[in-house]
Parts: sequence; C-alpha cells; structure tokens
Amino acid sequence: MRTGYKFFAQLHKSGSFRAGDRSILGERAIEAFGSDSLADKLARELAREKALPIKELFESFEFFARVRKFVRAPHMADLCAGHGLTGILFALFERSVEQVALIDRSRPQSFDSVLRAAARVGPWVLDKVEYREGKLKNEAESLHPGTSILGVHACGLRTDECLAIALRLGSRLAVMPCCYPEAYCSAPPTLVQHLGVERAFDIDRTYRLSQAGYQVRWDAIPSEISPMSRILVGIPPSPQAD
Repeated sequence: MRTGYKFFAQLHKSGSFRAGDRSILGERAIEAFGSDSLADKLARELAREKALPIKELFESFEFFARVRKFVRAPHMADLCAGHGLTGILFALFERSVEQVALIDRSRPQSFDSVLRAAARVGPWVLDKVEYREGKLKNEAESLHPGTSILGVHACGLRTDECLAIALRLGSRLAVMPCCYPEAYCSAPPTLVQHLGVERAFDIDRTYRLSQAGYQVRWDAIPSEISPMSRILVGIPPSPQAD
C-alpha cells in the first residue's frame, strides 16, 4: 500500500530527511521545522532535547494522523509506550482528550525528554499524561471502561494483548503490529502459505474483532518509515438503547 505523508510533507518532498533514519533528531534539524504550526514547534523542541531518532518522530506523527479521528476519547492508553510520543500527541493536539496513560515495563529516559519538549509547546500535557510502569495486563486492569487503546509496534503477541484489553473494555483500538511469530499464528495454514504470515496474522486479528461486533479498517504509514507499517483500527458496536 502506497501512502503519502500527513505531517511534514514538504520535508519529504525536498529530501531533507530520510524517514526511516535511526539517527537522533538533533539541533541541525531545527531550521527544517520552521513554521509556527504546533507540529513544527514540537519537532523543534524534540530536536533541542535530542529526544529520539528521526524515524520515531515520523512514525508517531504518521500513526497519529491516520487514527486520531477514529480513536480519540476522554481516556486513552498507549500500551508498550516506550518514549510515549504517540500518546503525548493525543494529549497535545486533542482538546477532548483528558487523560493519557502510558504503560510499559519500564520508563525510558527518552520519555522525560519527550515530555519536557511537549510541555514547552503545550503546558497542558503535564496534567493529562501519566506513565505507569509494570506488566501490561496488570496495569490495564485499572483503566476506565471505554478507554481508547493504542499500540504502536507492540512486539509480537503484545499486539494481541492490546486487542484483548480493548475487547474487555469495549473500547476503540488502533494498533500497528510488528514481529509476527509464525508459531503463534492462529490463522488457517493456507492463508499463511499463500498470503504470508504477516497478512494472515492481521486477517485473523480482523476476524477476531469483527466477531465481537467491531468495525475494522486497515491503513498504513509510509513504508519508508518502517516495513511494519500496517495499521488496524477497531470501532466497537454502539450501545443498544433500552
């Protein structure tokens, strides 16, 4: 699937950046993000902090752009959050988002840099964002029903944990899977054989959500950022009126 860029499109057209570059976004990049847009302001501050690789900047922004209108909710949780930029983007850009829980086994130092950068652009994020360290299943137990679930490259079966948590909460979901362990793929072997393990895995996940009444859509970020670019968005059925 070929797809264009939703953020920083001019930078990509000009060749200023290679979207999949794993080198750190540093001060040399500040001038490239020259507008007064909220996105450019944040990118400049992230560059000043040397907070994360160029790839991670584009990955989080492009994922956010494609799922924001489908999953934004007062309560959100970014699972296997790592540096937390994806969840922080919802706290920064979406007024309707009141709380974002970032959940991972341990909080990396990069999160503190990302949060400092975001707070200089939008101080309101400090009141919205909370980092929770611990096992995914344990920390998810305290989430509000209906909390929207995000999972960006939650490795292997952790993506399926994201699905299970969303199904339990009856909430909206957006995941971008990675690391497909073929031994744990429950799709029919013929799908794996003819479509490949990655597509078969995500078809099986789609059926799982559909059987629970979810509407499911597929999307993707540009593959130049990451070959693991497919996005699955799930919207739960509307509550039935009494």
